[in-house]
Amino acid sequence: MGRRAGVTADETRERLVDAAADVFADRGYEGARVAEIAKRAGLTTGAIYAHYGTKADLLSEAIRSRGSGALDGLLAGEAADSVVDLMRRLGVSVGSGRKGDGALLVEAVGAARRDPDVAKMLRKNVATRETELALLIHEAQRAGDIDADLSPDVVARLCTTLALGSLVVRALQLDRPDPEAWASVIDTVIGAFAPAP
Repeated sequence: MGRRAGVTADETRERLVDAAADVFADRGYEGARVAEIAKRAGLTTGAIYAHYGTKADLLSEAIRSRGSGALDGLLAGEAADSVVDLMRRLGVSVGSGRKGDGALLVEAVGAARRDPDVAKMLRKNVATRETELALLIHEAQRAGDIDADLSPDVVARLCTTLALGSLVVRALQLDRPDPEAWASVIDTVIGAFAPAP
């Protein structure tokens, strides 16, 4: 059913997702053709439809799988000592991305303006990450690390906005700011979240 002999369904999906992510990033959502995705994966178009109902479903899986380093960084809390450290790390990384980082997500944002299925998928994906970050911020407020008067949802939205904005800046290939100056500004912004003495 659209699969090569000796290759598992999971391996087939992985090949399709990797090929789709590359094609979407190169050609955009509208310019991506199912036949080209299948060809890059070394499979047939039947393999795509055996695993994914629509091109939007495949884009959704590609974003979940390959995602954006900036948005994935929002949820890397287990590696940070605190949510404040997590926010600092995210803020510093926003200013230091490589060209091409997040190209897939930038393409998905553009496609979301024209395709309601892509918009729904992307909205759900980003909203889920933002909600999880808001919960981490709420926990930090309970621990006394972040001002309890601040809305966790609004702080999470600020972080999401920075992360998404950084993808646009990278796509435009703007010069990166001085890393030390950027880190200093991020420290100042994060310091404003601290509880009043």
